[in-house]
Amino acid sequence: MPSWLRSVFSWLKRRRPLFLRPSVDNRWVQRSIEERVAKKPASIPDQGFPGVRVGGQVEANLAVIRELSGYAPDLVQRDLLICGTFRAAIVFFDTLGRSDTVAAQVIEPLTYEAAQGGLKAPSDLARLEEWIRTQVVNATRITVETELDRVVQQLCHGKSALFVERLPHAIMIDLAGYDTRNVSEPIGEPVVRGPRDGFVDNLKTNMSLVRRRVGSPMLRFERMELGRWTKTPVVMAYIHGLADEELVQEVRRRLSVIDIDGIVDTSYIEAFIEDTPYTIFPQVLNTERPDTVVANLLEGRVAIMAEGSPFALIVPTTLWALMEAAEDYYQRWDGATLVRILRYILVALVVLFPSTYVVATTFHPEMLPATMLISIAAAREAVPFSSFTEVLLMEITLEALREAGVRLPRPIGQTIGIVGAIVIGEAAVSAQIVSAPVVIIVAFTGISSFVIPHFNVGIGFRIARFFILLLAGSLGLLGISIGLMLLIVHLVALRSFGQPYLAPISPLRWPELGDTFVRLPRWLNRRRPRPTGTPVRREVEFLAQDPLDGPERGEGSIRASTRD
Repeated sequence: MPSWLRSVFSWLKRRRPLFLRPSVDNRWVQRSIEERVAKKPASIPDQGFPGVRVGGQVEANLAVIRELSGYAPDLVQRDLLICGTFRAAIVFFDTLGRSDTVAAQVIEPLTYEAAQGGLKAPSDLARLEEWIRTQVVNATRITVETELDRVVQQLCHGKSALFVERLPHAIMIDLAGYDTRNVSEPIGEPVVRGPRDGFVDNLKTNMSLVRRRVGSPMLRFERMELGRWTKTPVVMAYIHGLADEELVQEVRRRLSVIDIDGIVDTSYIEAFIEDTPYTIFPQVLNTERPDTVVANLLEGRVAIMAEGSPFALIVPTTLWALMEAAEDYYQRWDGATLVRILRYILVALVVLFPSTYVVATTFHPEMLPATMLISIAAAREAVPFSSFTEVLLMEITLEALREAGVRLPRPIGQTIGIVGAIVIGEAAVSAQIVSAPVVIIVAFTGISSFVIPHFNVGIGFRIARFFILLLAGSLGLLGISIGLMLLIVHLVALRSFGQPYLAPISPLRWPELGDTFVRLPRWLNRRRPRPTGTPVRREVEFLAQDPLDGPERGEGSIRASTRD
């Protein structure tokens, strides 16, 4: 093929989209859009208007946008005359952008200030667009869009669209502004010592809370839109070099295949990206604390945040990470270790204490000391139900009180939870419906369940408690053994983005055990969890020593270490 012919084909290939894509100026395109909007609105979010370009006629563009928005009452249109020469119009939703900001940064510079300053608009359209973007409009984020779909989507996200006569594209100006909740202390994860700020419902604010804690250019934010109707902005955050590249690609892939009408909260995303959806245990860590997100990013994990949700998702995670509280890392290591050990003991009691009582009083009374057995028998003398029925009734009552306390307004809910439990327990014992030992056991089990830092993890253990209780009431000690075996096998089989759910216990990883059941001092915790891009936290190891050994009191020493 001659070179000149190859050049012609190359030029046609580059210009093909402009030749084949229809413009809004075309009456046939306008009628097609009107028919689709009137006939089948549900098809718009599914298919959109691919290939339709913004036209050079301002009124045609505005008519299409008004038609697509259903003549929304909050859609504001302002006609302009740039330097007395070019006809233009700006359109935006005043519920997503502030009218005074648009007037101060766009309308006044284009009309009054340009005319009073003696500025002359360039006659060339290409130079006119550059003149508007660089010399006139006072905004930091200005982009150019030629696709009708993109213009409509960005309008729905709070941007303003500026159309100029004979200019075949829209100038998008980011002037979004709406009321949001102020940054305050997280309600679900309070701490005695530590940062007091929490995520809010605004994605930009949440990103800033993370960005200001990571002063490195290696922090990455990847933005995408999910939801056919909502087009919700979603951000994937990670630290390049610490997060494993395969993990980042897998998170990106799972997010890209989500197909749903809308994303209202990050819990919608969590349901789509879990490895095992049919399990009672969460495989994604959710938190409303920016410090927790940053700490996990430094461990090589990936965070997911969405517009309108104060909760961030962190992947991958383990059962031990879900059992950690943020305050574990702000207290001294010895106190944090004691609290962690106590937490795991209480979680074991949450799952096994009611079942063990049923087994001991029904199937194996020889397990109890004689004095305790006599005391329990005396308390149950007038009770018409079996131990299993007693425990089951009280457990259901406790769950009902817990749910009522959560759903009612906070002052009333706290009163119902505390007073209701006392009154119902006392009345049940007085009426000889249940025995006093059962009330004590169920109450202690309920209190122990509150030590679990994350609410959704507690739900999983509570479901496991009912499952083992049913087995214990049917098979006795054998039922508890079967239930525990099934629970452990299930936990071992779980994965979070391919990573073992019980790591570093199963499989056993010795270097990572210093941050599971116990929390070693920071100067001993030198390894990041696998897999990360950089497994070693630092090249030197700090060794605490007797302060009398150093020239100054309190001085430590450092010793070179090697990567292992």
